[in-house]
Amino acid sequence: MRQTGRDLHRGGHQQAADGGSGAFPVLASKGADGQQHIEAIPDEWWEPKESGDLAILAKAGHLLVSMGHQPSTARLTAVASDERYVGQGWMPVTGLDRGASKAAAVFLNSTPGRLLTLRGPGKKLRFPFYNPAVWGDLPIPNLYDAHISETLAACWEATRYEFVPQFRDGYTEIRRRWDEAVSAALGWDINEIAELGELLAREPLIRGVPYGQWKA
Repeated sequence: MRQTGRDLHRGGHQQAADGGSGAFPVLASKGADGQQHIEAIPDEWWEPKESGDLAILAKAGHLLVSMGHQPSTARLTAVASDERYVGQGWMPVTGLDRGASKAAAVFLNSTPGRLLTLRGPGKKLRFPFYNPAVWGDLPIPNLYDAHISETLAACWEATRYEFVPQFRDGYTEIRRRWDEAVSAALGWDINEIAELGELLAREPLIRGVPYGQWKA
């Protein structure tokens, strides 16, 4: 797990025109206007200041996890792709293949995954910062168990093109589908997980308004 955004800004790289010679794609968008699908979509291009210096790409990953976001207005905690990317604001996870990365993205965006992530927000609740240690300590399922990986990866494939609402928009259909996949993969009761999903969506920090306050 590597903080590639720091490497991009240490003087060895610069932003480039889209697809320019020697340029590579980067995930940079965050929050409401950031990543809007569980499939990673790069939105910036960078290039080395010294031609041919692409060592940073060794830190790219099929799975990228958030380094911090607003709990209300953001949409996703993790994204995955068939391609390997670096990011700023998104931290690549190295060492996982495509299938395991897709499975992890579904789990981390499910209600159990989000609740586990919220246990160690770091710095402050209203804009938690997730460093490598937070992600490294997060318990996740065995991504190389065939049943678990195939079930979760199939859900990623089925939802990869679907628009993901903001967290404050409630317990939406796509979040229910991710929870159904996690429940099927791990033998959990979907009704209990869905109840937790509904409760999480009503939390003031997530909903954006206090309990009892009207919201359009």
